[in-house]
Amino acid sequence: MESFACAYDQWNTFALKADSFLKKTQEHVLQGIDPGGHYSAIWCRDAAYILRDWFMSGNVGAALQQAYLIWSHQIGPGREKLVYGRGSPDMKFVSETVPGRKEMEFEGALPTTIYNEGFSEVYGQSPDIDSSALMISTTSYMLTQILKDERRAAPWNRHFSIEGAGMGGIDSSEVVRLFVPKMLAAADFLVGRDLDNDGLLEQNYNEDWMDTALRTGKIVYSQACWILALKDLSALLSVTESNGYAQKVRGMADRASRAVEERLWSEVDGCYLDMHYGDDGDSTSRILTQDVSMYVVAATDRSLNSSLDRRAADQALENPHQALVQERVKYSLDVIKRRVWKDRRPLVTEVELKRTGPGLFKANYYHNQTFWPWTTGIEMLARGRLERFEECEMLLSALVSESNLHNHAFYEWVNPATNEGSGAFPFRTGLSAVRIAISEILEMLGRKSESGAAQN
Repeated sequence: MESFACAYDQWNTFALKADSFLKKTQEHVLQGIDPGGHYSAIWCRDAAYILRDWFMSGNVGAALQQAYLIWSHQIGPGREKLVYGRGSPDMKFVSETVPGRKEMEFEGALPTTIYNEGFSEVYGQSPDIDSSALMISTTSYMLTQILKDERRAAPWNRHFSIEGAGMGGIDSSEVVRLFVPKMLAAADFLVGRDLDNDGLLEQNYNEDWMDTALRTGKIVYSQACWILALKDLSALLSVTESNGYAQKVRGMADRASRAVEERLWSEVDGCYLDMHYGDDGDSTSRILTQDVSMYVVAATDRSLNSSLDRRAADQALENPHQALVQERVKYSLDVIKRRVWKDRRPLVTEVELKRTGPGLFKANYYHNQTFWPWTTGIEMLARGRLERFEECEMLLSALVSESNLHNHAFYEWVNPATNEGSGAFPFRTGLSAVRIAISEILEMLGRKSESGAAQN
């Protein structure tokens, strides 16, 4: 009885604050799929979070419409004007029009940014991994849930009217047929980023969300996005009874996961670490970043929102490899809390970055030792997956306060030295990432509370 009472108090404390957050942020996230504030263009990686949030909030038709809009900008020869290189030191941080041969090389990927002016941009020297991977993950997740609900005879999703996208009133299976070839083409592009065929994708400078940190090599966060894409795409293919393709894609996810364990696990540090490369090809940096927690999300198949069968997930835990992964992700969260958290609040990097670009940023500015609501939402989701609810409550308390909800959560990032918010405001990406995390955690806590009440 005592343990149940403790769990109930824990649930109640988190639930009250989380429910208030969901209600007060709903109107902001539904205003568009651009990141918000002074940003007016669509960032594909950010849109993946916002669209998942829309879908989970019941805004199904609009989420599919906007997903289709994004996929209509998939890179291909002669499709639209495309520029690249603004984030690449190898190109002297100068933007250039992508030549025809590069369009063929980039074919299948999604751009980093889609502008209202009628052109798109690849920020780095090549398309970033996370933009394509996260949109594969979100789109597959939405379609899988729609098909599952349809089989349960849910009346609201028999047909979709997606105005302006040439998809008005067509059956959901037709919608799937429109999306799947696009996602398979994006997956083919990402496979090509495994340059040495070791199961891990390589990237050049600034080809992920931390677009001034000059990360290059095998980045844990990017592998996690890739694994999420493969798992969700595999689940969709299973639901559509494309079992052969589903097994192949799932096998790719398993291979990538094993490669992370073999190459990016540090026994000395007790956590996963990036393998950065300098010009000479040697490892140059092994600092810990908060976005390593994305791999915890990718590795935990037992999530409530996962389209994987729960029984299959339970059986997977009996696999020695999966058991090892479960132990390591726990250790990694411990190390993140010990090395990255400062004053009960996580920072995006554990130490000051020595080099940034474009732009020279000192500590406590932008990606350099600052507090980001967006990545904190990812970490909260990771800790929730492992039922570390007390830590989730600590993270939520760092984002919001009872007296002033706008304190931190609405900002793009926060300077921990001055406690002042900076960047875009309101920043929808951060709001959606936190909303996704707390929605899943509330469901988990609710089920645990019901189970505890039944047993008592």
